[in-house]
Amino acid sequence: MDSLFAREAGEVENAFLAAPFEEDGWNAALRLFARRTGSSRAQLLGLGDEATLFNFMPDIDPAYQHEFMEIEGWRPEVNWRVAASGRPMEILSEAHYDIARQHSGTDDYEEHIRRWDGVHGCQTALVEGEGLLVGLASLRSEREGRSEERDRRLFAAGATYALAAVRMQQAMARRGAAMTVGAFDAIGVAAFLIDRHGAVAALSAAAEAIVGDGGALRLRRGRLGATRRDADAPMQAALAQALNGTAMQQHWIAAAGDGEGGSGLLCEMFRLPRREWDFGFDPRVLVVARRAADIPMMRIAPLRAALGLTGAEAAIALRLANGEAREEIAATRGTSAQTLGTQIKSILRKSDVAREAELTALVNRLLR
Repeated sequence: MDSLFAREAGEVENAFLAAPFEEDGWNAALRLFARRTGSSRAQLLGLGDEATLFNFMPDIDPAYQHEFMEIEGWRPEVNWRVAASGRPMEILSEAHYDIARQHSGTDDYEEHIRRWDGVHGCQTALVEGEGLLVGLASLRSEREGRSEERDRRLFAAGATYALAAVRMQQAMARRGAAMTVGAFDAIGVAAFLIDRHGAVAALSAAAEAIVGDGGALRLRRGRLGATRRDADAPMQAALAQALNGTAMQQHWIAAAGDGEGGSGLLCEMFRLPRREWDFGFDPRVLVVARRAADIPMMRIAPLRAALGLTGAEAAIALRLANGEAREEIAATRGTSAQTLGTQIKSILRKSDVAREAELTALVNRLLR
């Protein structure tokens, strides 16, 4: 009997430790775990931010997930399994459920759990903290009955291996974030990876330089924001939209004095695609910050189209918006101050503005 238990526990160990690295590995591990614990199904559930982050259960009808969300099954007052949550790695089973049912649970959840063969079983919290709870459960139908001591022993052994696999998945997500910002380092781009909480998970060297120079951006308690209070609120709103699923956001932080001194900063925010097995560790948003002076000249094309400028005029307008002085622009373009002045007058006329400061504000708005 002991040798059989050891063999089955070894099979579960191998399956979980391979799960982060193999295609469909988590499904295979959960299927095997269910069989070895005498259960209909095994479940890996992630809760955070008062919602379900993931709910992995192999071979379950999609209607299950829809129904679970519809009845708000992540809420402890609805779901007595959640209400029964104990300490990390504490194994809970039917005796704990009997107690939790006395003060938690709804008729909708009872109907839901019976329909999907999850009345009995075991569970434990693998990871708890930082706004995240990752739980492992075995689900048994009424026909299969309550778990026995051997089932609970094998569940406890499997939970140890599942925790190791979840931690490996977390480490791989962090390594992936580091490799991503490393790629941006190679091309000198200021990039910030934002996690699901809105905190910076990783940043490139160029990004570190931007937040360290006392300029337009700062890091405060691990969160990215604009240094000036009037610029920070709209930036946080743009970040929130990106985190909530908007594919791409742009936020322009004008230089001090409405762009008349120094240069502004363009922050482009990209919602990152979620992987099939996303445990809540992966970054959610990529923020690329570009100083106005570094914005690629490809910006000239839309500027020409919007204002009806020539290529040369669009380049001059962009450099004026970047805060460059007339003398510097003339010198780098190899023209006289008089010629440049004539070109600027043409730009102002075509843009229907009277002053360079108005042109700067207009160009900045177009770049958002």
